Amino acid sequence: MQHRPTSVFRRERPQHDEARYLRRELSWLAFNRRVLEEAEDDRVPLLERAKFLAIVSSNLDEFVMVRVAELVEQVRGHGPEAEQARAVLLEVRSGIARLVADQYRCWRESVQPKLAQAGFRIVPPAEWNEADRESMRVFWRDQLEPIVTPLAVDPTRPFPVIPNRAIAVAVQLESGSGETNTAIVTVPKERRLIGLVSQAGACALLEDVIMHHLDALFPGHHIRARCLFRITRDGSIEIDEEQAADLLTELEQELFDRERGAPVRLEVVAGGDRGLRSWLAHRLSLDEQAIVTVDGPLDLTVLHTVGDIIDRLPGGPRADLRDPPMPVQLNPARWDDPFAVIRQRDLLLHHPYESFQRIVELVERAAEDPAVLAIKQTLYRVSGDSPIVKALARAARSGKQVTVLIELKARFDEAANIRWARALEDAGAHVIYGLVGYKVHAKLLMIVRRDDDGLRRYCHIGTGNYNDRTAKLYTDLSYLTANEAIGRDVAALFNMLTGYSRPPEFERLWVSPLTMRSNMTAAIRREAEHARAGRPSRIIAKFNALVDEAICDELYAASQAGVQIDLIVRGMCILRPGIKGLSENIRVFSIVGRLLEHSRIFYFANAGNPQWLIASADWMTRNLDRRIEVGVIIDDPALTDRLQRILEICLSDNRAVRELQADGTYVRRRPQLRERERSAFAELCAEAAAQAIVRPVAPRDRRFRPRRKGDVAR
Repeated sequence: MQHRPTSVFRRERPQHDEARYLRRELSWLAFNRRVLEEAEDDRVPLLERAKFLAIVSSNLDEFVMVRVAELVEQVRGHGPEAEQARAVLLEVRSGIARLVADQYRCWRESVQPKLAQAGFRIVPPAEWNEADRESMRVFWRDQLEPIVTPLAVDPTRPFPVIPNRAIAVAVQLESGSGETNTAIVTVPKERRLIGLVSQAGACALLEDVIMHHLDALFPGHHIRARCLFRITRDGSIEIDEEQAADLLTELEQELFDRERGAPVRLEVVAGGDRGLRSWLAHRLSLDEQAIVTVDGPLDLTVLHTVGDIIDRLPGGPRADLRDPPMPVQLNPARWDDPFAVIRQRDLLLHHPYESFQRIVELVERAAEDPAVLAIKQTLYRVSGDSPIVKALARAARSGKQVTVLIELKARFDEAANIRWARALEDAGAHVIYGLVGYKVHAKLLMIVRRDDDGLRRYCHIGTGNYNDRTAKLYTDLSYLTANEAIGRDVAALFNMLTGYSRPPEFERLWVSPLTMRSNMTAAIRREAEHARAGRPSRIIAKFNALVDEAICDELYAASQAGVQIDLIVRGMCILRPGIKGLSENIRVFSIVGRLLEHSRIFYFANAGNPQWLIASADWMTRNLDRRIEVGVIIDDPALTDRLQRILEICLSDNRAVRELQADGTYVRRRPQLRERERSAFAELCAEAAAQAIVRPVAPRDRRFRPRRKGDVAR
């Protein structure tokens, strides 16, 4: 692994060919637009619609902290790149403004009125009755006033550092002598919905309670104007890893500094004083384009808690306002000895249709089993109360050799990973904090066990994180095997990551940044050669994002050679499909619905000898060149048949799927006349349930049929 960057957080310079590639930033905004469409869809249960509104806000926060912040930094440069970044930034900010306007229109005109009918209301101070005002006065006196601090802004008291994503109010004051002053009051990061006594389910926003009692903070002054606002800051971390003496300590300092990064966006509530709005923008060194006006509550992630409030109303939980409970299968049905099951056959689990609990139980069993000698695992994002990390700690305390490569630089999970790293070290595990210049994003688990016939390696290779909570919401794949070749590959890769061994010649793994890009490129070019020779050729891939121009170019070339290509890309996609002479044989779909589509599957027809791969990597430059990623070739016919069924189901969906057009817009597929609605979610639930039924598997044609123009793939 040569030519390592000094930091995995290094900025990318914009390079773009408008005719061949869509803008990645605009493609991301189009993805969040598809999330908003779920909130706008009357077929979606009400509390799920509120949840999607909250997700739009949290998605936008991360986009602003990462990508918009990168563009702002690039604009500060000079030359054509800075000018290009300036044009992109202007277009992105315009797109954000339109998205936010539509988000709040959906809140005001649809979701909010329906929530009120269901018993939940956010009540502004003007509508509080006498009992509400008295209860809020007591709440202010006892709970808020002791912790809220007014901060004057004048020549001796500079503009305060307001934490990232905190809500605050700017206040213009007039003293008895007529002198005008300005102050800031930051809203505590506590629960934002405060129950009112007048009606069950009626709530006040915490910031409204503070706004209502501002006079108490400024005795002797008259409040002339106020403006409620929220700041989003640059969320990047800049570390020269090769010069860092202690990565963990320096990362902790960077996390502290990130909360005080450069302001990137200013959100203000509609109706706020325009003079204060301009004053805030000047103090924060933001131009008018960086200001977003919202006609409703700031930060709609507050809607994540609405369901709990409604559930406490008379009548109890409202199942009619939520998606029906998801049928989750415990496959394999027998798991009292997981090692015996894995020795018998390779397993492929599709989460969350099949419970991730089986993977948790495997690690827990390994921690307790006296025959297990060693456990090696990569961790990128784990839950706050991770049973897997706890099991690894127990294994280490019991004397097993436990090696954990925990990626401290997992964006926005750095603090949690630091805590887990220290807990594992305290338990006696050998903890590695990633690699200099690379993020370790691979999902790998290897258990070394002394079986009756000798030592054996049991491996898990996944497409998603070892996170028992997100595994209930993200679709992912788990591959479990005791295959010797795969065991050798995984062991060699761990040795390379933890020590100084040279990269091996992998038998069944594709590994970034060593072989993943070259193998993907070779596989795409091989399909093009088959097509030119008249042999069966096809590419189908399901993953999260396509933003690597070199991969796009290979796909364009394959399309021109006659290869039929179907891509199921949940999020960003810069490839322009359906352009005559360039990409007329490429279709791009996106599924946005109840679950976050996170599984990564790659299929290459290969002239009738199909090649199948699941991987941790997307077709992004960072995944192929700047991260440790792993893909594994799967050749078990029963498992590849299942991968084929999963792709067929996704491609036949006509409820949640949208098709990308050459201009970057997405068109939602609807059932045609007399065509039944086909939901990939419903069909994949049924497919997982069928896995629990043991029956002889009849031989089948494992090739995909040729796709005719306009066909829905089967």
